[in-house]
Amino acid sequence: MDLTQLRSFAAVAAAGHVTRAAEKLHLSQPTVSGHIRALEDELGVALFDRGASGVTLTHTGSLLLKDAERVLAEAQHLRDHARALAGNLDAKLRIGTILDPDYLRLGELVTVMRDRYKLIDVELHLAVSGVGFEKVKSRELEAAFVLGESNDPALRVVRLEPQQYVVVLPKGWENRVTGWESLAALPWVLTPPKGRINQMAHDMLRSHKLAPSSVIEADQESTLRSLVAAGVGVSMLREEVVREALAAGDIATWPEGTARTVLSLIYLIEREQSPEIRVLLRAVEDVWHRRPAMQATA
Repeated sequence: MDLTQLRSFAAVAAAGHVTRAAEKLHLSQPTVSGHIRALEDELGVALFDRGASGVTLTHTGSLLLKDAERVLAEAQHLRDHARALAGNLDAKLRIGTILDPDYLRLGELVTVMRDRYKLIDVELHLAVSGVGFEKVKSRELEAAFVLGESNDPALRVVRLEPQQYVVVLPKGWENRVTGWESLAALPWVLTPPKGRINQMAHDMLRSHKLAPSSVIEADQESTLRSLVAAGVGVSMLREEVVREALAAGDIATWPEGTARTVLSLIYLIEREQSPEIRVLLRAVEDVWHRRPAMQATA
């Protein structure tokens, strides 16, 4: 038994499919299948039931998965601790980002981290909130800025700042909105379905037993604002962006349409003591110290 076999076991269990797990591990499908077979032979148990559409954990596999994840976490902790003791953090820190990079103060964050650890390799990946949650869970990202929270016991959620979103319209469309039904009937410009803005808009309209008549998708806040200003459709933007757009005369608002959420930073609890996460958290505290106090929740 080795750690590569355990990683394959955990990845296949998460993906429910050998090929998809192999893609995430950057291995070939036969290699991952070989890892699973070798692990099953060594343990003397069947870990998965195979089917035409994928694989599912056996009862035994489900119980052993917890042990495998614990071993993998301890191995990661050992590597992290050794690097910290050596005083040389040469790890990769992949962070999911949303909204405006200036609002997130990404430049300041990266500068603070690189000043403390010259060799740290920081990668920033644009990912709407739902994708950020998924990629942190699958370990494709070490952390992610997201809108919203999570009750997932595996995740730590650090609340950074409450957010209010407002329905915005192209200039001159104000008379086209006489109520919720007329609002829903207009074309919408929203993030993809896993994005929090998309979910808030659908939740808001669903509370009135409505849904957007049509949706054009864009994954950046600046693009949403530009498309609304160009007369493509209605959307939802955070208050700070709305104030700027109103001052510029780019848009109009429909004050009855609002929603609240929170800007958060998420990461796996099992990585909380890793040098990478500790460096990130210290940098976030330093850069955001002029913002409202942060509150951490499991």
